Amino acid sequence: MARFAQRSLLAIVALALVACTPAPTPVGAVREPPQAATATVVGAVREPSPPASPVGAVREPPPTPSPARLALASIPNPFERRQLAAGTPIAEPGLYFMDVATGAIEAWSLPRATGAWYTTSPDNRWLIGYCSDAAYAADRQGGAAFRWGRNTPRLLAAQGEYLLFHGAGYLWIAGPGQPEAVPLSIGSASSQAVISPDGRTAAVTSGNTLYLVQLDGATCRAIGEMKDPAGRAAQSTFLETGRRGQVIVVHSHWQEGAASQMAQRLDFFSWSGERLGKLLPPSVGRSAISPDGRLIAWEEHPSQLTQAVVVADAATLAPRFRVLGATLCFHDFGSGDWLADSSALILRTSAGYRLVSPDGSIVPAPAPEDAAGPYPDDLLPAPDRADLFAAGRHVVVDAAGRPVAAAALPADPNVGLPADLSPWGLSSTELRFALPHLGHGGKCGESEYLLPARVEQPPFGPLVLAVGLPANDCVNLRAAPGTKGQVLTCLPGGTRLSPAPLAELPQPEAQEPYYLT
Repeated sequence: MARFAQRSLLAIVALALVACTPAPTPVGAVREPPQAATATVVGAVREPSPPASPVGAVREPPPTPSPARLALASIPNPFERRQLAAGTPIAEPGLYFMDVATGAIEAWSLPRATGAWYTTSPDNRWLIGYCSDAAYAADRQGGAAFRWGRNTPRLLAAQGEYLLFHGAGYLWIAGPGQPEAVPLSIGSASSQAVISPDGRTAAVTSGNTLYLVQLDGATCRAIGEMKDPAGRAAQSTFLETGRRGQVIVVHSHWQEGAASQMAQRLDFFSWSGERLGKLLPPSVGRSAISPDGRLIAWEEHPSQLTQAVVVADAATLAPRFRVLGATLCFHDFGSGDWLADSSALILRTSAGYRLVSPDGSIVPAPAPEDAAGPYPDDLLPAPDRADLFAAGRHVVVDAAGRPVAAAALPADPNVGLPADLSPWGLSSTELRFALPHLGHGGKCGESEYLLPARVEQPPFGPLVLAVGLPANDCVNLRAAPGTKGQVLTCLPGGTRLSPAPLAELPQPEAQEPYYLT
């Protein structure tokens, strides 16, 4: 950085003047594709690679890409709207918004499309549908609509007045007030984007660089470089909002140590571009930060036998407690999250969903009174109310498990299972879901084993189990798995065992792992 500080002020000002400026040619003009010699933004990979620029500095933007590589058209609204009374049976494909107060449902679909799947923006404003040969987005409020290729350009984010696309090496801004997309000279195939709750600002990653984009003025600036502690570029990044959209969170991952273990860092930024701090949790698994920013929870694996969730102080990462036999991963969609007032965290255990408070108290989570249907899981808290929960992505229950609003879906999960779409937007006024489900590969729970949940206080010792049998009974310890292995001894009830992964067990000559049956 000192090397750049020695450059002339004039050069620095000249660089700043072209910071993520819009490319001059609008969509529709014909140009040759960018040439290989064109300079790129920080984080993009080209040969030969130019010296890295400091955060905030950019180079001249490349020429505008050929419009043949970016097909985005403003069209009449292709979505059809239907209003359904509370309790109306639903089985047709589409995107649905249920009024939590009344149970009435607003349904949207592409009537002439077959095999379409649907999603929406975090603020429930944009209707988005993907068909076999094209994709569509329509403003639910004003009706402005767009069509683009099924796979290109790629829609990065939608919220408020704007849609953000990546295509032809550029970031593109479109919306009701911007029917011809404006290109910005940033973007890469791995770009990710999130938009602020007020819909005016976007955070965009391009390579390992984080940019802040002012959507109304189509300008942006680099605010951070994602590197490991040794100063090397992160191997992968994941961008999201935290604390109910209040902050920008960038997860960076890299390998370290002789065993090439993965490590993770969380960098926090404000929507004005200020770096707020960073965390290096000791786990690369799922994590959840409380809305008030005081606590963080993460997953760890104390043994191959089970998982645990650690709740720690967010400022120091000092653990408060851990829940052994718990996970933040839910079976089909969603993950453990904090209630809106930070009073409890939802976990999944072998006995069902549980609420754990900041002091370590653990109680059953609310569950629908009729949980015998095909949607018993995916209990997700409302973003702005601590007394409302979405169950199965189609039912809203209160803190006692009483239904507040419910969609009447078919009992057959092949027809009535909602798609993998978060049921909550920015508020709890509406619950949204989409049909059909279209299948998935499973998220977690298919092969795991969770011990009965229990709360442990730090310092945490090694996992210790006890043979759960009466004192006058015993369990066989065998030299091989299965019932045919040689019985070495019979362990009486209450015997304490400390399991370890087989790969980590000492294996000197004549010493082998043993198995319980």
